[in-house]
Amino acid sequence: MPLCKSSSVQLWPILGRLVNVPMKELAVISLYCGPKKPSSAMDFLKDFVSELIQLEQGFDFEGKRLRLKLDTVICDAPARSFVKNTKTHNAYHGCDKCTQPGLYNRRMTFPCTNYINRSDHTFETMADESHHHEGPHPFHGSSIGMVSQFPLDYMHLVCLGVVRRILNIWLKGPLDVRVLATVVDRMSAKLLTMRSYIPVEFARKPRSLRELDRWKATEFRQFLLYTGPVMLGTFLDNNMYQNFMLLFSGIFNLASPSLSCHTKYAQTLLKSFVSHFADIYGKDQIVYNVHGLVHLADEVELHGCLDKFSAFPFEDYLQKIKKLVRKPEFPLAQIIRRLSEIRSIDTPLSGSLLKKPHFVGPVVSGLSVHGEYGEMTCDQWTIKVSTGNNVFLIGDETCCINNILECSDGVYVVYKEYSEKSSFFTYPFNSNSLNIHSITQTSNTLKCAKVSELRQKFVVLPHRDSFVAIPLLHTF
Repeated sequence: MPLCKSSSVQLWPILGRLVNVPMKELAVISLYCGPKKPSSAMDFLKDFVSELIQLEQGFDFEGKRLRLKLDTVICDAPARSFVKNTKTHNAYHGCDKCTQPGLYNRRMTFPCTNYINRSDHTFETMADESHHHEGPHPFHGSSIGMVSQFPLDYMHLVCLGVVRRILNIWLKGPLDVRVLATVVDRMSAKLLTMRSYIPVEFARKPRSLRELDRWKATEFRQFLLYTGPVMLGTFLDNNMYQNFMLLFSGIFNLASPSLSCHTKYAQTLLKSFVSHFADIYGKDQIVYNVHGLVHLADEVELHGCLDKFSAFPFEDYLQKIKKLVRKPEFPLAQIIRRLSEIRSIDTPLSGSLLKKPHFVGPVVSGLSVHGEYGEMTCDQWTIKVSTGNNVFLIGDETCCINNILECSDGVYVVYKEYSEKSSFFTYPFNSNSLNIHSITQTSNTLKCAKVSELRQKFVVLPHRDSFVAIPLLHTF
């Protein structure tokens, strides 16, 4: 990570988090700073791996004997090949998950979907010598699986890889698949109209496609999972839209904590996407990231939904670390001092917080009301009575929140159910199975429920004469 534009100084941190214990912040395990990338992965990881092996054997903590087990190592493709001492992702034998050799077609491609998966055993025995560089890998001696515990990260693979590639093809690709400039402008205008409907959980609002080169990973994720499926059907050729919906449906299944158990079906969808992608855009577009989609369901099978092993929280924390450096001299010392100061402040894990008191209702009879509020912040999400943050799943119904009440026996929401809802799409399956609906208007009946009964927050976006409600999958 470069620290400033006027210097070549880079920061190479190792960050970590506990998967079975809530943490306020990620842990900074180590920091390395220098004018360029570390020349040796062995030197870079030597101390970390040495300590890891000791912790795997067990340690005493508050009178208990504990063991630490490394769950996953998350990094982008270049860093992954660096720390595993393997060929890079653009090499002929660069896929870290299967032995399919690449085919050079103006760029390195992996056009076939029939492959033999790599395993931890075949990696350690170097069964495919063409995949490895000479010498041992830095994790030699630890118990980590060099294939199974190095998952493909969907922030880099899907959002910054596949989705960005699709958008660049539409804007700058061959003329037979390029979207007309006038249509791009209309698509951008549509994205901008959606800004006021985006929930507060999103770090960024939609931007014009003309600013695509400056889009961040969270914006590509937002486009893939929320804004893209709603708006693209109006502007794209049907084959291109259906291809995009295959990608959306497969990733949505794998990203949803409640749906990620359907990995085999998601894998079928993503394999269909890759096959149709080659038919529409050309086999030369089946590069490492596009090929990697066929392996993503296997990662979810091992590790849980995509956000269980995504780089999003780590990338966010890297930016926080970068902001701790105020001047170019002695960056490591600055970061360590600031981190020590932050840790010395005992900030508890966040809880519920009521905001924006008012007296305008509505209320329902039978409750002992002490106060009315327009906003409530919870651990999972933010509830508001305003557009963008007021549609939730209560029971099995999609509901619009009209008020938040503090009562003697807890906090309640006053809501109306959407009386008219239908499926938003039917290809590649009915959207109702994902709890995605086209909604129009609410009933006139006011109801109330405890905040604890809210099951899901929705992203609600305008679509023609109605709205589309899509479950919010992430909270960062």
